[in-house]
Amino acid sequence: MTIKPPALKQGDLIGIMAPSSSAEASELAAGIKLLEDRGFNVEVHPQTYFKDHSSAGTSAQKISALHDLWGRKDVRAIITAGGGNRALHLLDQIDYGHIRRHPKIIMGFSDVTALLNAFNARAAMTTFHGPVLKWLPRTNDLDHNFELMAGKKVSYPMDSTEIIHTGIAHGPLIGGNLTVFSHLIGTKYMPKMDGAILFIEDVNEEISNLDRLFLRLRRTGIMDRISGLVLGQFSDSKDTGKKPFGFSLEDVFREHTQGLKIPIVTNAPFGHVDTLYTMPVGNPARLSVRRQGHRVSLTLSEPAVKV
Repeated sequence: MTIKPPALKQGDLIGIMAPSSSAEASELAAGIKLLEDRGFNVEVHPQTYFKDHSSAGTSAQKISALHDLWGRKDVRAIITAGGGNRALHLLDQIDYGHIRRHPKIIMGFSDVTALLNAFNARAAMTTFHGPVLKWLPRTNDLDHNFELMAGKKVSYPMDSTEIIHTGIAHGPLIGGNLTVFSHLIGTKYMPKMDGAILFIEDVNEEISNLDRLFLRLRRTGIMDRISGLVLGQFSDSKDTGKKPFGFSLEDVFREHTQGLKIPIVTNAPFGHVDTLYTMPVGNPARLSVRRQGHRVSLTLSEPAVKV
């Protein structure tokens, strides 16, 4: 049974730490002000500004900061400072029993995909694929984000999606950044995929590499186990090889989903873009896709937090 964290309320304290690349205070100031203007208190853990090459300190320093904030009763949520690299290095050292005993919201995306899914797989925790602190000021759907963390059932605007296959799916939302997510396959940090609604996005990747990553999803059996597939934004995808790859993203999507009899949509409203709707990892949802009238809906089956 998935553990839901308590709902976030105005006046609550939000902790900030950096599980990935280093951050500068100037990069976080606007996000902190935004949270404070919405009625929250904010505490930035000192580790956030540590540096070890491009990383926000060593893995040991990151683990210490995470465990510290997670164990504090006054910290009601953790919003990660930013993405980047090396969150995957933390997974073997996290005390998942500690995580399970002190449920709270953790939110981030991109490289933070590693933590979100590991927490779900190892601590049975609902986590939140949404803006990191750096990204908050540029995100244009924050009301939806905070309604989600306050415990309101929400649906997602899917009018701009494109349909690959119709159908109806019921299952937990699982996913995040495709490149990072792919490194969880075959490990104990991969959530259960049977019946899941997989949501994925990526940024700044060669289309040829995305082709390989989708092929891996297919060959490892993940595509055959899920009940639905929601493809978000694959922004700034490139074809810059010495010899042009030639295949389009649409070609890649359609080839690797061919024969799947599940609802599949592309161009969903999340990714490394200004529209980044928050997806609760592990929370049950319903995906309905019908061609007639282009009716696509994605709705949470229950609140993502404990109210």
